[in-house]
Amino acid sequence: MKIYLLLIMLLACEVAEAQTRVTRIGVLFHDMERAESQAMKGVGAVLKQQGYQERKNFIFETRNAKGNPGALPSAASALLVKKVDLIFTTGTRATLAAIAAARGIPIVFVHGGDPVRSGLLTNPNDPARNVTGVAAYAAETTEKRLMLFKEILPALRKVYIFYDTNSQSSRDNFALAESAAKKLALVIGAYGIKSADELKTTLSNLQGETDAAIFQIADDLVENEAEFVFATARQKKLPTLFNEESWAIGGATAAYGPSYLEMGRLAGRLIDQIIKGNSPASLPIARATKFDLTINYRGANYIGLQFPKEILTKADKIIR
Repeated sequence: MKIYLLLIMLLACEVAEAQTRVTRIGVLFHDMERAESQAMKGVGAVLKQQGYQERKNFIFETRNAKGNPGALPSAASALLVKKVDLIFTTGTRATLAAIAAARGIPIVFVHGGDPVRSGLLTNPNDPARNVTGVAAYAAETTEKRLMLFKEILPALRKVYIFYDTNSQSSRDNFALAESAAKKLALVIGAYGIKSADELKTTLSNLQGETDAAIFQIADDLVENEAEFVFATARQKKLPTLFNEESWAIGGATAAYGPSYLEMGRLAGRLIDQIIKGNSPASLPIARATKFDLTINYRGANYIGLQFPKEILTKADKIIR
């Protein structure tokens, strides 16, 4: 009887401890922009739905490198000092920094591309992996994005594509775009570049054509100069299509890409499972299921572009 009572007491203690245990969730960002804020919003919404309360049974420990890649390793190490139970990241740079520092701590990422091609995972089926997450495999939507571009610009005949020739990933993404363009009978104006200065010079010398536009593929070099690309494109009255909502907010004519809010929700479910004791290796990489079309109506008016009514109806978000 005494042993029975002792077991009941031990079980009650374990339950009480589980109810009062505070999970420390490390958050590591290369920069806190719209994609990151939307992903965090999605994570927080799911944790709340699952009954978690911030500051009561979980805490976010956030580190933001503010766009400085060199600050990521120390930011990741700072999370370990805080004894976080898991780390949530977005993008390639922050995730790689977390992996390098983690020492087996579970990592949940949100990534717009392919996590294997990006080097985040070598073997998704590795039973010892401490990394899981949500991936959008955005390159697979290249043909869909080009088809949408033709709907947005019915007279479109030619797409200008800038890509970093030093990057294997960029070269692969360009090859996908080239193949998709051929299927859609689009001419490609290809510009392989090796530096930001070369990009600026090449784009500045570009002669705008009424049936041409700029089509972005995932490429760090080009994206780091997005503000210049948008400003120059406006000057030359060239429409632009980018691959995430934030780019349309920043100045692209339109964008088609994964919903980071929805990816955050998917990541929140993975975080919930890890808190409940599941290992990252037992949780398959989730695939983004929602992709949004964002139209920059205000920017289009500036360059004299009128959108077909069908596109305005199809858009998930219109910036006016």
